[in-house]
Amino acid sequence: MNEKNGSGTVRIGVVGMGPVGSILSAHLLESGAYVVSCDISQTRIESIKTRGICLTNTIEKAVPIMDTCLSATELREYDLDLVAVSVKTPYFKSVLAELEETLTEKTFVMSSQNGLDNEAEIAKIFGVDRTLRMVINYAGNLNNDGSVQVTFFNPPNYVAALGPKGVETGNQFAELLNAVSLQTIVLDDIRPHSWEKTILNAALSPVSALSRRTMKGIMETDWGVTLVENIVNESIAVAEAEGIDLGEGFTQHCIQYLKGGGRHKPSMLIDIEKNLPTEIDYLNGRIVEYGKKHSVPTPVNRTITTLINLLERKPE
Repeated sequence: MNEKNGSGTVRIGVVGMGPVGSILSAHLLESGAYVVSCDISQTRIESIKTRGICLTNTIEKAVPIMDTCLSATELREYDLDLVAVSVKTPYFKSVLAELEETLTEKTFVMSSQNGLDNEAEIAKIFGVDRTLRMVINYAGNLNNDGSVQVTFFNPPNYVAALGPKGVETGNQFAELLNAVSLQTIVLDDIRPHSWEKTILNAALSPVSALSRRTMKGIMETDWGVTLVENIVNESIAVAEAEGIDLGEGFTQHCIQYLKGGGRHKPSMLIDIEKNLPTEIDYLNGRIVEYGKKHSVPTPVNRTITTLINLLERKPE
């Protein structure tokens, strides 16, 4: 990231103002960065322009925001150093297509969302040197009044550049977040943490969507925990075949992490409730793809993916 924008303030665009993008934007604004928040929902943009970005529960803050837009193509007006993409993965490729038409070669692009291999899709368009990945360990839900209920933050977050030219950008980005207590660590290799977060999401989000239960509603039952363990163990076998070392005791780590989620409603459950497409193909679906690559059986992940696909793609 450069510092040649007049005052030297880092200029960041955040695309997608759901819980993840809103929490990220609020902390970047608090850190002193110049932030442009982008979302296709006019209702959402009007809410944050009027009330600011309001976070409640685990993290509480209200931060005013001045600059917003309704499409990624409008970001061309702002001379940005970095764009963080925080949309849900069903909309990821369309956002990247808009950014390809919009950004100059000086702007870095970062995936700040769920899903496996998102950064590879960015790199195909913008090149390795302009690509970064963030693994996020916080979550929240949008309240009816437009505020975000931050349901948990299990620090730290992680960020990494795919190429050497992005290292300074990653360091500056992490410094901004660390300055306002959103702990973020810079890594050389983010893939193990990306796999870890994907497995955590794959283990519980679709189970929540299928059962209509919160994280707590699943993890307080023996049969729920057993199903989650089966998804995790199958996914670990795939990760190991891909050369990803998740460390000893990873299954138990996942169970303890997921038991701490409380009454959080994963976004996949909310998507199913609203008849919206889900992120299943970037979570369990990706694990199934890697299983095929390495001839590792994935019957549980395959079944979960199929069931969610059936819910998404209702017969006409």
